[in-house]
Amino acid sequence: MRILTNISKAELNYLTSQPTAKAMHEKVMTEGIYIPTGDAQGAAEFVAGQKQQKRDSLQISPDGIAAVQKDKDEIKEKSLEEQLKDRIAELKEELAELLSQPANSEEAKEIQEKQANIIRQEILLLNMQLVELLKDNK
Repeated sequence: MRILTNISKAELNYLTSQPTAKAMHEKVMTEGIYIPTGDAQGAAEFVAGQKQQKRDSLQISPDGIAAVQKDKDEIKEKSLEEQLKDRIAELKEELAELLSQPANSEEAKEIQEKQANIIRQEILLLNMQLVELLKDNK
């Protein structure tokens, strides 16, 4: 039996997309590992070697870890930025809806104005947080 190892996904796709199996056959014959039929010990050694390769861990340099952490932080900051923008948009819609409703009495008008002021303050606060976040990112 011949076993082909260390082949990339792109190369495998190329070989399997050929109209004939000629290229695949040539690659297996030239680069494949040959284990004779009935050689249980050779097959066991091959399987053990493959399992050992799968167990080996990947070592990442400190620079690589820092780059990954930076990417994660950017994604987190972007999501926080997007959350703030979304909340501001929601509050602006709520404010517009509140102000579009007619007030029947002076008391209702005062309540409506107080609610509008609360929403405006929350929008202002969120805008300040957004500005601080953008300033920190730069």
